[in-house]
Amino acid sequence: MIEAKDADTPGTKVLRLSNYLNRAHRHDKPSILFALYLSEFLRSDMERSLSALLTGHGLRAVNVDAEVHKDLPAFFSSTNSDDTVFFVHNIEKSFPDALHYLNFKRENLVEDQVKAVFWVTEEELSRISREAPDFFAFRNRVVEFMELPHAGETRPALIEFTSETEYRSQDEINRSIELKEKLLAELPTDTEISGYLLGSLGILYRQIGLYEKSIDCSEKALKVARELGNRQNEVSYLGNLGLAYYTLSGRSRKRSGTTRMRLQSVKK
Repeated sequence: MIEAKDADTPGTKVLRLSNYLNRAHRHDKPSILFALYLSEFLRSDMERSLSALLTGHGLRAVNVDAEVHKDLPAFFSSTNSDDTVFFVHNIEKSFPDALHYLNFKRENLVEDQVKAVFWVTEEELSRISREAPDFFAFRNRVVEFMELPHAGETRPALIEFTSETEYRSQDEINRSIELKEKLLAELPTDTEISGYLLGSLGILYRQIGLYEKSIDCSEKALKVARELGNRQNEVSYLGNLGLAYYTLSGRSRKRSGTTRMRLQSVKK
């Protein structure tokens, strides 16, 4: 079943997803939901809102990268608990393996009472319905988030995400960079949200040693901050620029010193 009512706001549809999952939790039932989205920008915002609602119901959202865990039923089974709701991403990068596992292990999802939200594009949903039809028949709902973002919006939860730079692993950093680059591509470059995204990317690229990219993003973020008159962000971006330039110049000096030593050894 697909729910797509023009009068519904994204927030209303998030609340509906939360209600489906909470009801499944209360009645010890599985719940397989598809959240169909058009914009990564809106998806990230709606996902964070849904996660907050689930937390309020005593449920715990677990993000699952389908590219890493292609055998999703096996991962669900090994990680599942009564209060777990899985948010599945990157499903297209797991094709066709994930489709095979989902179709042939679909009964496991019922037995394990899995509650999962698959965040998918229209193309991904179409392929799932064609190549994993038995699994797709197990769905409870398809809820559409086909709205496009408004560049001027500055919702606190979204600003918090765009500014976030603390992650526990390299994989989390890479995932954050990938998502933030997608969000950035959807927006004009001179908005407040774009500035936050660029500033965050500048820090993340520096953390993984991509100093040229870090400098490029930080310089663009600095330009936005100055245009908007945001002195606090301007100071922050200048600080990251300084760190990136300092580390980059240190590496250059080290390479230069190593080269001189090699030349001297050759001359001897």
